[in-house]
Amino acid sequence: MGWFLLLISLILVIKGVVMILSPKKVVKFATELLQNKEPRRLGLIPLLVGILLLFSVTSSAVGWLIVLLGLAEIAKAIYIFLVPIQKIKSHWWFSLSDNGHRALGILVLILGVIIFVSRI
Repeated sequence: MGWFLLLISLILVIKGVVMILSPKKVVKFATELLQNKEPRRLGLIPLLVGILLLFSVTSSAVGWLIVLLGLAEIAKAIYIFLVPIQKIKSHWWFSLSDNGHRALGILVLILGVIIFVSRI
């Protein structure tokens, strides 16, 4: 499952860079995703990613971090499935300033690099 960790690390690095360079476009994209006819289907993605992260723990030198990320993704999927969409749309992340999104982008970028380097 090392290929999956490589894929996730590359996605996180790209996501972090995009959040740093154009945070308004990221928020606009996320808002448009929630305008979908059935936004609950979006919960399937973090559920699948979380399960695959838990299966790929043995392919990383920092398995505890991969377990935490997998459990966080599964918790995100449960949150999306159970919480009303209007509450998700009013989440604090959508009203965060540009510098706040850039700071989160830096954290996501660092996380992606850590996962990339820690593959066995």
